[in-house]
Amino acid sequence: MENSIYAPATLDLVRVSAEYCRYLEECATTSEQDFCRTLCALLPMVYLKTVMLPPVEALDAYVAPHVTEEDYNYVRRNVNAVLRADDDYLDVQVEDFKYSEQPVLCTVSENLADIYQQLRDLAETFREGHEEAMQVCLYETAEEFRLSWGAKLLAALRTLHNIYIEADGAEG
Repeated sequence: MENSIYAPATLDLVRVSAEYCRYLEECATTSEQDFCRTLCALLPMVYLKTVMLPPVEALDAYVAPHVTEEDYNYVRRNVNAVLRADDDYLDVQVEDFKYSEQPVLCTVSENLADIYQQLRDLAETFREGHEEAMQVCLYETAEEFRLSWGAKLLAALRTLHNIYIEADGAEG
């Protein structure tokens, strides 16, 4: 378990995380169709690479986050600028639905920014190369995937898929 930070599956996740983050940082001028097509390819890779992670031992240590509120909001605004009205979607599979009889209004941009925050922290921590921090961040990434951002990824992917398919059908 102590070599899990250098396992091929871990390094694959770090690589795809860096690609995902770079794409979201640079997507502001992308067409909605290209954005949806790219994310419909990237998000399953992120999901797969996270599911394939080897077990990681939890350490009692703290790793300072790399993503600032400004970084988060920049990515969220980029995605929102591309998706515009298609950013909003209704979801019944979120925690808040327990307390409501109506579907909950969610946004793809917030889901993708939440994922970005986790994956950018992972990629930056691995870039720095401090093994204890890498292990802590890898454990946190896997745990947060299980608790939160894995479901957000699937919800965003479902919405992006629908946008892509509807646009593709309108063109054909």
